Amino acid sequence: MIERFFIDKIKANFPFNLTHDQSAALEKIVDFIFSPDKNRVFLLKGYAGTGKSLLVGSLVKTMNEFNRRSVLLAPTGRAAKVFSGYAGQPAYTIHKKIYRQQKFSEGVAKFSPAENLHRQTLFIVDEASMISNSSSDFSLFGSGRLLNDLIEFVYSSEGCRLMLLGDTAQLPPVKEEESPALNEGVLQSYGLEVMETTLTEIARQEKESGILYNATLLRDALQMGETYDYPKLEVNRFSDVKTLTGAELIEEIS
Repeated sequence: MIERFFIDKIKANFPFNLTHDQSAALEKIVDFIFSPDKNRVFLLKGYAGTGKSLLVGSLVKTMNEFNRRSVLLAPTGRAAKVFSGYAGQPAYTIHKKIYRQQKFSEGVAKFSPAENLHRQTLFIVDEASMISNSSSDFSLFGSGRLLNDLIEFVYSSEGCRLMLLGDTAQLPPVKEEESPALNEGVLQSYGLEVMETTLTEIARQEKESGILYNATLLRDALQMGETYDYPKLEVNRFSDVKTLTGAELIEEIS
């Protein structure tokens, strides 16, 4: 089957052996890509160090080898630059792709929804936890609800679908209690069937990172309901973590 061959090619393009989580996620992603159901959206969630970036980078490379179209997006210019770096092709800000500028006689510029000129294309959005969906009376962009405008843009064109990547441990957008783009119920409210998978296993090549070790330590403690006046951190056995006094901190970051 073409799906199995596609999976094997992604694995061949992956720089390490896949974790169990990554292998299971890969099966679901390929099922999503080859599904005839066009009203589907895919959520790929995962903490830092679980290999989301590597997995998606290998996916994009394989799609290019099979002449399958993809467009890479991110909420900010910096995030788009990082995404482009690990995926190996240009990435754009969401605003640049889905809006076009209009000028009013008062000289105030407003951005209206652009037409989706792509066909049979997978739109992959990194850092989706940053995407807001709260409206604003003063927004210059479309409806003022970025997630709403993104979904309408993608699914307005034949054969286009959306894949959202994000970390639920990151802070949600301003004025929102959780990230709407990573919320299955919010996506279902648009008439979309949600496929999702979550990566929780830290990849072997990341296990020697003290930053990731301590981030995981804190996240696990919060999930277990543990609270501390001061967080418990492991700093002695990692080269990328060190303790500083207040005076040393100023010198270190200057």
